[in-house]
Amino acid sequence: MKRKVAICLLLIIVFSFIILNENPEKVLTEDLITIRVAGDNNYPPYEYVDEYGTYKGFNVDIMNAISIELGLDIDLVPMEWNDAVEALERKEVDLIQGIYRTEEREEKFLFADPIVVSSQAIFVMKDTNIIAEIEDLSGVRVAFQEGDINQEIINNIPDIILIPKKNQIEAMEALLNGEADACVCNKLTSIYYLQKFKKSHLVKIVGEPIEDTEYGPATYYGNEELIMLINQGLRKIKSNGIYDKIYKKWFGEELIYKDDIIESYIKEVSIIASIIAAVILLFIIWNKKLRAEVDKRTRELRLANEDLIMHQKKIHNLAYYDSVTSLPNKLFITEALVNVIKSAEKSNSKFALLYFDLDRFKQINDTLGHDFGDMVLEKIGKRIIKLIGEMDVLARIGGDEFLILMKHIKSEDEAVILANKIIEAFKSPFIVSTYDLFLSTSIGIAVYPEAGETVQALMKNADIAMYKAKNSGGNSYYIYTRELSEKEMDNLILINELRLAERNNELRLFYQPIVDISTRDIVEMEALIRWENPREGIISPARFIPLAEETGLIVPIGEWVLRTACKQQKSWTDKGYKPVKVSVNISARQFKQPNFAETVLRIINETGIDPNYLVLEITESIAIINIGYTLEILKKLKAFGVCVAIDDFGTGYSSLYKLKEMNIDELKIDKSFIKDIKVNEKNEKIIKAIIALGSELNLKVTAEGVETEEQLEFLKKNGCNKAQGFYYSRPIPPEEFEKIYLNQKGL
Repeated sequence: MKRKVAICLLLIIVFSFIILNENPEKVLTEDLITIRVAGDNNYPPYEYVDEYGTYKGFNVDIMNAISIELGLDIDLVPMEWNDAVEALERKEVDLIQGIYRTEEREEKFLFADPIVVSSQAIFVMKDTNIIAEIEDLSGVRVAFQEGDINQEIINNIPDIILIPKKNQIEAMEALLNGEADACVCNKLTSIYYLQKFKKSHLVKIVGEPIEDTEYGPATYYGNEELIMLINQGLRKIKSNGIYDKIYKKWFGEELIYKDDIIESYIKEVSIIASIIAAVILLFIIWNKKLRAEVDKRTRELRLANEDLIMHQKKIHNLAYYDSVTSLPNKLFITEALVNVIKSAEKSNSKFALLYFDLDRFKQINDTLGHDFGDMVLEKIGKRIIKLIGEMDVLARIGGDEFLILMKHIKSEDEAVILANKIIEAFKSPFIVSTYDLFLSTSIGIAVYPEAGETVQALMKNADIAMYKAKNSGGNSYYIYTRELSEKEMDNLILINELRLAERNNELRLFYQPIVDISTRDIVEMEALIRWENPREGIISPARFIPLAEETGLIVPIGEWVLRTACKQQKSWTDKGYKPVKVSVNISARQFKQPNFAETVLRIINETGIDPNYLVLEITESIAIINIGYTLEILKKLKAFGVCVAIDDFGTGYSSLYKLKEMNIDELKIDKSFIKDIKVNEKNEKIIKAIIALGSELNLKVTAEGVETEEQLEFLKKNGCNKAQGFYYSRPIPPEEFEKIYLNQKGL
């Protein structure tokens, strides 16, 4: 009986994995929302409750792996199969771990990518001869699991006598105890049960194959975002090899029991052969009949072995090849690397790894969808594979990342030639549907043994070189050197120190005044972070903020900045100073946290700040990446009384329509426009347009980076409301800000 195992995790993080190049996002590991996932309590080895009350199996391991990869809290709920399906239909659970995909079920449920392809089989007792194929089930008693896919398979057989059972095990027991003449069950589940209880010699399989069916997670319609999340989790665990290990654990040779099955048949054949030898002495006439019986058993054994080989081939393809491009995957090329390294050590030869991904490929997935992106990846694989040698290997190792293994080279020049061929190949558009897509790639080259002598070292260093090429503007290649590795080590040391910076009280907030241009009064101050590193002294934010964003440390650091700035504003207000708004920059990762608005409200309540004096700055690119999510968060923030400003306005791609929809208070003109006043006529026109737009939408406009009287006069003449920059003041420590500015009315 072929039955789709249930894996599932639910949606919550509404596209929180959309990552900007300049402002990556972070998924929090705290305050997780629990996802209820239903599964069968008696469907080994996919999922079952063992004798100790532990819920385990292939589906359970897959679900836990996805939970760890995506940082989700999953509540696995084992129950009887029919109850699980009904619970999903009533939306009492968010997902069912595994269910077979049929046309009838596709009308009710939304399916994720399959996790296995499973076979159904007809089991009969060893001495049964009247049942040889599925049509022979007419008029006989057939046991099956009620509600399972096999019920759909046998329902239309005329005159069949149905014996429904709660699960596969009860159905097989009905066959063994004589209650049924046949059992239609999932093949692997039934073999697992028969081998566990040493009953495989009592039954045989007939009528193969019934059918192979895809099996995987499903939810109710309306949960499309959940399915996208699950598919993302499956891609992750397949790309990093976790899926392969789980699959081998539950469906490897220890489950198939190939040797046991063959041994069982061999024993029977040996017994028969012994009987033949004895009977020949007494009844020569029986010889022919017994030979026929041996031939029959031999045919059965051969068919069983052929089916096993086909199943193992499916397992091999699932484990070693990418489902999107049909190219070898990370597990395949990792094992190939092990063999190439051994060969290179013996022959003292060289080989090369080319690690490449696509520049700005994320924009294709964000705008055209992941299905469209998959079609692009498939076309890329077909184009690149024509460029490599017969002995070389092209693999997709995850996302938009590819790896080429050049098994034999005389010098690194050969790898450079191939890299240039790949870059040249990307100059022609990739035609997908009605789109002509022009893409570019960044390539990292690692040559053995200079770039490492282990699989891990070579792949890591090729990856480092690739990111060096990407950071240099992309559409290029870079060859790994030891100097590059030393820089990465410096960054690693800095990251480790940054993890302890808050605990060691090394982080500081400086404040820069924001001035009303017409009155010259300080009306606001922007909080800007500084790091006093005990080893290097003051470290520029331009150096450590990108590392914080890359590692996800930007989220706790950003929360520290927000809390500290609110405390400082409340402290000055409590001292009797005229209240001044405090402005705090919010990173993309912070903004995309599922509980971002709740975190802001918690800090407001903790510090006691009046929310009307708190301004949160988000960049234009953050705001438009997912406009639906942005509008929802801005609505919550405005309900708290918080002000919102769009920072670096003019450098992004937001439309007037989207801007009109946003519930914001202020636009901040990027300093790159301000510095070219009286130098760049186009920038002056952009500044005037932004000021006019702000006036039309009743938004305040602040100019950043004001350094000269001439710039200030231009802004004042064109109606800009506020300004900040070195013309007024550099960012300064809080004690200096209080001493110099809070006792003054203006600048």
